[in-house]
Amino acid sequence: MKPRSMTLFLLILLSSILIILPTYAQEQPAASSLLADQISDYADFLSDHYAITLPEVVEQSQFTDSVLLIAPAAEIPSEIDLEGFNNLEAVLLALYYTNLDELAFTYPESKIEAGLSTLSAVPEGLPLPRQQELTAAIDAGLVDATFAAAYDLNAPVSAESAYYLLGQILDQTGQYKHDIGFVSDPDIYNHLIYTWESFDQVLSPDLQSPANQLIRDGIITGYNLKRTSLNADFDPQRTIIYGHANIDHARQLIALLRSEGLDARVQLEPKTSAFLYLAEWGEPTASPEFQVEALDDGNYIAYAKEYDLVFEFSDTATRDLFDTIIKTYAKKDADDEPGLILGSWWQPLYSSTVAIPDYIAVKNNVVYVGDFYLQSFSLTENSEAIIDSFTSDYPSGTVEVWDLWVNEAFHNYLLGLPT
Repeated sequence: MKPRSMTLFLLILLSSILIILPTYAQEQPAASSLLADQISDYADFLSDHYAITLPEVVEQSQFTDSVLLIAPAAEIPSEIDLEGFNNLEAVLLALYYTNLDELAFTYPESKIEAGLSTLSAVPEGLPLPRQQELTAAIDAGLVDATFAAAYDLNAPVSAESAYYLLGQILDQTGQYKHDIGFVSDPDIYNHLIYTWESFDQVLSPDLQSPANQLIRDGIITGYNLKRTSLNADFDPQRTIIYGHANIDHARQLIALLRSEGLDARVQLEPKTSAFLYLAEWGEPTASPEFQVEALDDGNYIAYAKEYDLVFEFSDTATRDLFDTIIKTYAKKDADDEPGLILGSWWQPLYSSTVAIPDYIAVKNNVVYVGDFYLQSFSLTENSEAIIDSFTSDYPSGTVEVWDLWVNEAFHNYLLGLPT
């Protein structure tokens, strides 16, 4: 994982390499700070997912090699290959790699004039096609207004400029972080409900059948079935993954975080959850979103339409407040316990892929088949048997095991304790 000190590193480089008009920097300090944070996030994402790390001054081959790791090849007009590699050429290349070039050539001169007025300066003698491409890049958000107003198109391509454009390519081609918004967004609830109602249970019988038998045999206590394409891909260092089935609980949880002053990027990842439903939890009630299969010992296998609510917080200190909030307002410890949000569970499940104080290390045993993956959490000492079973039962799958850190209540569930 790329150290978070990358943020400080990039802030320093941003002020010394990327040319920003002094008056603009003085009048818009908040915008400059947000831009630096965005570039830092892009740099971390590119490092984590593609092992891309760029020097302070980026050469054309370094930029294009990086682009080809994240975007398909594109037919680039030879006229774009300018003398020397500068910001203008990087922007024009990004336009083609995001497949926006046809849009550019619909632009009349009146539209070009309005679009280029957002730039601090336009290179002299820029041919009409290059003007069209540059204007389309601005209008499409490939170079947004904040960045454009501080951009020297003639300057060499700095690491910040390259990270920014690579991040924009990821974003515009649907490969960056996937989210429904932020906790603080006024329309976050609308996005939440719409996303929940847009999917049914995730089903793949061929993938589930062997895992169901592993539950019956007591090798696993349950599993999640998910689609790889809907993963949030948030920064692991600042992320908590919270699993539940009741969408009104998610709505109240987001409102709870708002009331506690916690903001976070949010994604709703759909899943089908099959798990050992203990008889002590009471008689289960079947519905289209929840079915059960009785076992001989009085327990059940439950199949539920569920979600993982993924939160990316601004920093690790804010992330670590989540545990206390759940224990206080969303962890059931007695029947009819007052002061909890709707649908609070006896054993809530939330986890992190990095170590967090007071979380407990377990394993996530995973098998990938096609566009799906099936994951089963376990105690560390039980992981080897599960991985052996997955390897045997899924000969065409890819089997992995991850380190995972979970909250105490869910660890108790993995231990077989009642609460």
